[in-house]
Amino acid sequence: MEYSKMGGKNARDMIKDKRVTVIGYLRSAVDIANECANVNGTEKPCTMVVRTKSWIIPDYYAWGVHISNFYLTRFAELLIHKPGEGFLLNMLATVLTPLRLIISKFVESYYSIAMRKHDMVPDHSFFEGLVACVAAIAPKDHYKNLEEGSIVLKKSKTFSFCEEGVHVEGECTPIKSDIVIFGTGFKGDQKIKDIFTSEYFQSIAVGSTSMTVPLYR
Repeated sequence: MEYSKMGGKNARDMIKDKRVTVIGYLRSAVDIANECANVNGTEKPCTMVVRTKSWIIPDYYAWGVHISNFYLTRFAELLIHKPGEGFLLNMLATVLTPLRLIISKFVESYYSIAMRKHDMVPDHSFFEGLVACVAAIAPKDHYKNLEEGSIVLKKSKTFSFCEEGVHVEGECTPIKSDIVIFGTGFKGDQKIKDIFTSEYFQSIAVGSTSMTVPLYR
C-alpha cells in the first residue's frame, strides 16, 4: 500500500538501479515485481520470495475456452460448498464433485504448462484457488520476465534479514537487497468475522477454509 501511494513516477525512481526483493506471490507482489523487472531488467533482477505457490494465469482462456464458462455461471455456483448451506445444496455440491474435478483438471492442464518450467504449479487445484480468491491474472510480461531472468523466484517457507539483505531456506548466501517490499496481503476473512460479535454470524459469514467464497457471492 505504501508503494502504491507513492505514485508511478516516485515508485519507479525509488526502485531504479536498486536490488529489490519482493515477499509474496499474489496480485500485489507479482505486479510490483514486474514493475521492477521492467525498470531494471536483467542487470538488477527482482527477487521474489515465495512461500506458497499460486495460480498466476496469463489470461482467461484455457485451450481457447473462456474460463468464465466454467466458473462464473449460476450452474458453477452449485459446485461449491457454501457457509450455512442447506441439505439440498450440500448434496448437490457433493454429487457434482466429479464434474468439478474434471473441469479443474482441464483448466490446469493448460495453465500449468508455463508454470511447470519454473516449478511453480500449486499443490491445490485451480478451482480451490479461484474459490478462495488466491488465483490472479499475471501482468502481460510476467512469464517472459521469468524466462529472461529479470525476475528470480526463491521458494522458502521462512526468511530473515541480514546486513546484506535477506536469508532464505536452502541458500548459503543471502539475497543482496537494497529494498524489501512486502506483498503478503492481509487476512480478509478475519476482518469480516470481526464485524460480528455473535459466533453464529461469524461462522455463517466466513465458514471453514474448505468453504471460503468471495464476498460478492
